[in-house]
Amino acid sequence: MLGLGNNLNELKIRIQKLQQEIVELGEPNIPIENMIDSTNLIRQNEYLEKLHIKQVDLIAAYAEYAKHLEHIVSSLFSIQAELKNLVKEEISIIESETKPKKSRKTSKKST
Repeated sequence: MLGLGNNLNELKIRIQKLQQEIVELGEPNIPIENMIDSTNLIRQNEYLEKLHIKQVDLIAAYAEYAKHLEHIVSSLFSIQAELKNLVKEEISIIESETKPKKSRKTSKKST
């Protein structure tokens, strides 16, 4: 279970880094009037390609993060079920020990 926490922390750091890299890409390049349209399109395409790669990586990191969270939640539910069973067993044991035992009254016969 400890390993999952480390993995989640690493994924969280990776997600934050990717988000920061996307922010650092900034806005698309503004077309320069002196350049021909094809040059501006190439610059725009390069920007969009970098942005797309970062977004794909970010989505993959979120998917992996969600997978780890689902695993943790599943583990917690199974632990919860086990604890409920243990509590039921303990209650049953306590109740069986505290129930008064029926004692037989022996009557003395007068002779």
